Amino acid sequence: MKLPDTLDSDIDEKETREKLIDPEIAKWWLKIYVKEEVNIVKSDFKRKSYVLADGVYKSGEKYIDYLFLDEDSSPLAIIEAKRYAKDPEKGRIQARTYAKDIENETGIIIPIFLTNGKEWKFIDFDGQERKVGGLFSQEDLRRRQNLHSTRGDLVKYGVNTGIVDRKKSVTIVENLNNHFSDGHQRALVHMATGTGKTRVAMAICDSLLECNYIRNALFIADRSVLVTQAKTKGFGKHFEDTITDLRDGFTKTASLYVTTVQTLMGKKGSRMYTRFSPGFFDLIIFDEAHRSYYDKNNVLMSYFDGLMIGLTATPRSSESKSTYDLFDCSDGAPTAEYSYNDAVKDGILVPYVAKIIETKILTEGIRGRELSDDLKDKIRKQEENPEVLELEGAEFDQIFMDDKTNELIIHEFMRLCYKSDEGLPSKTIFFCASIDHAAHMKKVFDKAYPRLSRYVQVITSDIYRYEDEVRRFEHESEPRIALSVGVLDTGIDIPEICNLVFVKPVFSPVRFWQMIGRGTRNQKSCTHLEWLPNRTKENFLILDIVIGGHSNVEFHKDFEATTGNIIKISPIALIFSNRVGLLGKSLDKEQNEIISRRIIEMIDGLDYDAPHVQRKKIMIDQIKKNPFSLSTYINDLHTEIAPLVAFSCGGDPKVVAFILKVEELYSYILENNFEGIDELKEYVIEVATNILLKDSLHEVRDNKIKIISMLQEKFWEDLTFSKVDLLVKELAPLVKYYEPEKGRKLQIDAPDEIRGVRDFEFEIHDGAEIKLGSDVTDFLESNPTAKKIALGEGVTSEELLKLEEQLKGIRSDITIENIQKRSGVDYLEFLRGLLGVSFEISPAEVIRNQFRKEVFSDSYHTTQQQNVLEIAESVFIQKKSLIIGDFGQMPISKERPLEIFEYEELQDIVEKCSKIKMH
Repeated sequence: MKLPDTLDSDIDEKETREKLIDPEIAKWWLKIYVKEEVNIVKSDFKRKSYVLADGVYKSGEKYIDYLFLDEDSSPLAIIEAKRYAKDPEKGRIQARTYAKDIENETGIIIPIFLTNGKEWKFIDFDGQERKVGGLFSQEDLRRRQNLHSTRGDLVKYGVNTGIVDRKKSVTIVENLNNHFSDGHQRALVHMATGTGKTRVAMAICDSLLECNYIRNALFIADRSVLVTQAKTKGFGKHFEDTITDLRDGFTKTASLYVTTVQTLMGKKGSRMYTRFSPGFFDLIIFDEAHRSYYDKNNVLMSYFDGLMIGLTATPRSSESKSTYDLFDCSDGAPTAEYSYNDAVKDGILVPYVAKIIETKILTEGIRGRELSDDLKDKIRKQEENPEVLELEGAEFDQIFMDDKTNELIIHEFMRLCYKSDEGLPSKTIFFCASIDHAAHMKKVFDKAYPRLSRYVQVITSDIYRYEDEVRRFEHESEPRIALSVGVLDTGIDIPEICNLVFVKPVFSPVRFWQMIGRGTRNQKSCTHLEWLPNRTKENFLILDIVIGGHSNVEFHKDFEATTGNIIKISPIALIFSNRVGLLGKSLDKEQNEIISRRIIEMIDGLDYDAPHVQRKKIMIDQIKKNPFSLSTYINDLHTEIAPLVAFSCGGDPKVVAFILKVEELYSYILENNFEGIDELKEYVIEVATNILLKDSLHEVRDNKIKIISMLQEKFWEDLTFSKVDLLVKELAPLVKYYEPEKGRKLQIDAPDEIRGVRDFEFEIHDGAEIKLGSDVTDFLESNPTAKKIALGEGVTSEELLKLEEQLKGIRSDITIENIQKRSGVDYLEFLRGLLGVSFEISPAEVIRNQFRKEVFSDSYHTTQQQNVLEIAESVFIQKKSLIIGDFGQMPISKERPLEIFEYEELQDIVEKCSKIKMH
């Protein structure tokens, strides 16, 4: 993006070099190996004799901005520098000419860096160009040069069958060999849990090492258990080289590394990744780490150069578009794939059979007035009025706990579960709703089945040395039943698991398929056949407890990812953006100074050790020179600085949330929105009153008079920016002591009953399409709605649903739900196929783009509102429509939309959705 002249007109190439490029060089290079302004005409590169500019530039002479030398003074690389505001691409031809001249003279291929100080591009030894995080070190460039000159034939090398021997795994490695041999830098590998992702990763690593494509390799995940597995069962098992675990500390002496995202990212002022040159790792393997909360801005992928492989167990239909984009999969498909469906067909994994169980309480909820007198009395003792109490099934474990429901679930489990020959349940995981719920389940289990007590154990992260119980669960007969929250969702490998019980809704497809993966191992993988039903394992059982109308297996059968390009803005970045937004409004001098001062404070708090912040330091310095004229830079503050704030800044979550909310008062003051002011006044008074109760803390005691003044009516009369700023300055830091009254979970042991148990089996798709006759295609050829789809004009929900009804009249099975369930293909994609048309953009992406255009707006800017809209978008993509009733149904109702939006706003959202055009 070209910066406005107010920021860059005075930043010439000399200043760009001094302030940005030279410091980057100094990080990795000794001065004796860096030559500036090298006269390419007079220098003798073969003899390593370099003539530098003497200040007199003659016609016909050409100068390399920076020449980098190896220890023997031979050329390694060049930099072509441009001034800060100029596109580095402008120096491409010039730099290529210099590099070619050197190559012609020495026979050495010279890589090129193009930079304007804030952006770095690398043209490698094969002439491929890509963005990189900065300059490479001398050692890294030398290694890359040696690798390039000794590179072998990946395709000819083939596959090390000592690492992978399954036919499908061998094929995947062969495909990846071809992929990287063709010059691609990134690959995404989707393999269902249990099909050998780690082995495949090790096999491709072996190929790349043996053929001198790489020397330094890093395996990275966002959970320690996955890193440990890669270290012991991956690199440690298949390679003789020493494996370095960066969790134990920084080092650069090895060639094979493992670590977590958190370790590399570190904290402000101590980010480990910046201690490596961007070219240090020749290969990085990401095990689901590209999704990591700890690197949500993909800093690591942007910083490091090298081959990159993403490993994922998430089904293709549930994978987000951004993941495909990150790994250069432009066609919406992974580079290599071995789906759960295919693995089941091949007998590598076993399918699941599910029992979807509905109970009265979890489906219909509780109406206090319908309860017995005894239960009503118990509710009154909990200070609630049973006559008006109404609880939804979805509020189980959140608002109320019902041990009669827990008992019913346990009895149903004991009736239906797979059991081993001695009558004990086979290995089982209960995915409980919370740690408290797991404790309740244990208590009820012990009471209902006392002889099973030692076979049923709670395994949650709050229990001291819970890992010991995990190991027993893995290797010993007892426990047979693990009541878990989070700990056993991923990262454990117990092939004998035959029962999974979901007693909570799971909305994340990534998490759901990881949980499913606990049961998919086949009999051949099992060591203890005596724990299996009839000593065999042909499938595994899922008991899916429906909560608030949500069935996990049904939801994820139809789920299609929708989070690809929705950017979740962090609260701290929202505060910054909101403040910048105020600069565009009619502020008086005092108001402008207050907001500008707060913005500058946030800029001062940036992590200036982070490379992506350092490269914008000139811009930042220019902005700070004019602290009370920030309205000139609104666009750059939004687009260039806000992302830095999101990455660099932090703070107590309670304090950040308070500031975000209370600063809405600025807009209310400008708009004379007295109703909004009154609502926030009540909020501030509630928070301040709560904090005053902590007057045993000296920090609260010292500020007591100030806090009390904020409670007075006088403070709120004629509210000004300076008073709001006082809330931010004086009250906000104390909000860390705010402790909201803990919502009591009502204990209501209302009698429950099974309302229905229905079977659900995993359907193995053979890839066959639904066969249609000419009656359907003839109808579509003459249908005006179908014509709009074929031409890419798009149709509304109303038009598409009408077309669905018309097609149902010809073939009753041609419904949106049925097509998407049976064929696993989006309904619009199905229609495209019948119409003989294709588009580069998928139907889901068409809807996403339209949804953001029509529905997302500046008025919906809170994190809660964004969450509701993202789920609503998911529902729309699946159903191709959205009605007001959907907000009262799972999965949207989980986010309590009626507490976040006004009813009229929900109606407005539905109205906007009705205008979305799909094709």
